[in-house]
Amino acid sequence: MLAPHAARRELIVAYGSPEPEQLEPSAAGRDEPATASKDRRYWAWADLMRRAFEIDVLACPRCGGRMQLIATIEDPAVIRKILAHLGLPTAVPQPRPPPPLGEGWLL
Repeated sequence: MLAPHAARRELIVAYGSPEPEQLEPSAAGRDEPATASKDRRYWAWADLMRRAFEIDVLACPRCGGRMQLIATIEDPAVIRKILAHLGLPTAVPQPRPPPPLGEGWLL
């Protein structure tokens, strides 16, 4: 049943997006076109967040309208400058050392 070419695989394995008629009313009534398709292989990050955590990360917390992602900041120097301006820590936390091994452990 779970083999890649099994005849009834689509009845068991949940993959892809829900059919347009199965979308919740808030998702179907948006201005942008529905992006759900059975052949979809890659998901937008906002769709993954909505599917995994059931939250809409592009909903404006003030008015409830739709926000758009216009840029991502990936340059570490720019990120540090923004964090420093906001008064947030800029240092990368160091990983904690592993806990000491108890007695009886052999290396």
